[in-house]
Amino acid sequence: MDDKFYQHNWDANDIWKKIGEMIVLVLLLHILISFMVLGIAFILGRIVEFKRSSLNNMVAITALSGIFLVGTGMYIGIGESLHAYFYITFILQLIIICLLFFNYRHFKKAGNSKFINISSMILVIISYLTYVYYIIGSFLY
Repeated sequence: MDDKFYQHNWDANDIWKKIGEMIVLVLLLHILISFMVLGIAFILGRIVEFKRSSLNNMVAITALSGIFLVGTGMYIGIGESLHAYFYITFILQLIIICLLFFNYRHFKKAGNSKFINISSMILVIISYLTYVYYIIGSFLY
């Protein structure tokens, strides 16, 4: 073990400073993850277009449910300490946003296609499920 750790005289100010830094990092990650999911909900409406109005209504309901999901997550999904699911959720949401931007570029270049629609919907569903995992994890721990 590191002898410097045991030789350091920890006082109350150092401990409160570390706790404050941790809380700020938890809050920052929570806000970033929530806004990533909100952005994914809005990107879905820009990419996915179906010829039938019932499927377009389904896309709108999915985007609206993402907004409600983020609102609920902002209300109940904050923890007091960092856990592995914070990092897992953050990385997965970042990957999903990159893939959705790739789909959006392909949509702008090639136009609307079933592959883009289906892959975008699948990415959004994975994003929502990951966010639900994050909310439940932060609520329980």
